[in-house]
Amino acid sequence: MSDPTSAWQRPLPLRLPGLAPPIRRDCAIGGVVLAGALVLLATHSYVIWSVWNPSPWLRLPPLLLLFVAECHRSTSPRFAVFLAIACASVEMVLGPSIGGLIMWSDVLYAACLYGTSRLAFRLLYGNVVALVVGAGTVWAVTREFRLFVLSIFYIGLVGVSPVLTGFSVREHREKAEVERLRATQTARLAELDHQAAVVAERARMARELHDVIANHLSAVAVQSTAALSVKSLDEARLRETLEVIRESSLQGLTEMRRMIGLLRSENTPEEPVSVPRLAETDRLVEHVRRAGLIVDVEVIGVARELPTPVDLAAYRVVQETLTNALKHATPQELRMVFAYRTDDVVITGVNGIDPEHVTRLPGARAGLVGMSERVSLLGGVFEAGPRAGRWHVRAELPCGDDVVRGAENNASTGPKGGTG
Repeated sequence: MSDPTSAWQRPLPLRLPGLAPPIRRDCAIGGVVLAGALVLLATHSYVIWSVWNPSPWLRLPPLLLLFVAECHRSTSPRFAVFLAIACASVEMVLGPSIGGLIMWSDVLYAACLYGTSRLAFRLLYGNVVALVVGAGTVWAVTREFRLFVLSIFYIGLVGVSPVLTGFSVREHREKAEVERLRATQTARLAELDHQAAVVAERARMARELHDVIANHLSAVAVQSTAALSVKSLDEARLRETLEVIRESSLQGLTEMRRMIGLLRSENTPEEPVSVPRLAETDRLVEHVRRAGLIVDVEVIGVARELPTPVDLAAYRVVQETLTNALKHATPQELRMVFAYRTDDVVITGVNGIDPEHVTRLPGARAGLVGMSERVSLLGGVFEAGPRAGRWHVRAELPCGDDVVRGAENNASTGPKGGTG
């Protein structure tokens, strides 16, 4: 993106639809003024004032050269100004004409508008100096106040006024250019925000899909593998295994329907969509116990209702911890501790998962990444790793009043989630 402040350092061509190229437009403008000047020249009504009466033919070359300067007013402002200054000097000797002054003023205006900032400021300073010197000379020679005021008005009208007008138009164009660049930048930022929101939504959906599908399918896989590994399985044990598999499948379908309901935009207050809560983890614990995992649960403090984002994150952390222990823990034991403190809730899980086993499995850390992201989006702390020969998982979730607002702010800038 170009720097708007550098626009003063380059010509600003007028690019409006329906206009001819600049050189043709400049020639057309100069031609109209020249035609008017020639008409005045033919009728002998062209001189503003003159101390002598030169031949009209002597006035024709300066007018033609001013026309050449007009043809280069926007494409070569510096050349046009130098040529116009030379012609204006001759005009002043012969006596200024109306057509010459019009073309001179237009060249000054165009040089300030299309030329560089250095040229524009030099023209401004030069005409101000000419105004002071000219008016001072008239006062020093004539000592007539009327002529002094007329000289100020004349030089200001044909010299300073076109330059100031060019500055004013250029400033407005600069502002329009800056606003255009700002609008482009705003649109670009809005597009980037949209892309970030899409990425964040995809990451959230990836975490939900992992929690909903992978966990329940893992339980199904564990139970079916255990059933297939036993050659002679009694009917009661087989039925119990199939019931666990059926229950895991139904729970997975229920969770999937719940997630689809959350993603539906047609939801109305008459169709509320429930969100998993930490209080519902008893069902998860009972389910993995039936699958063969020994779970010891301890609650410290008084259980209370948590903010919805915290409840959902805590539920998913417990769900992932139970699933990982069911799949990888040896022996099949897990100790869960729920500590309800004043400003947060701490979930701790300790099991016998072999750390080397975790690193060997492809995609085994996807669940850990998802748990870490859920906790970090709420401004909490997540730790997972080996300690004293056992695998420890600890999630500290804040429960302050600003949790919901912080979760919404972090969701658009949070890290990407992985699936596994």
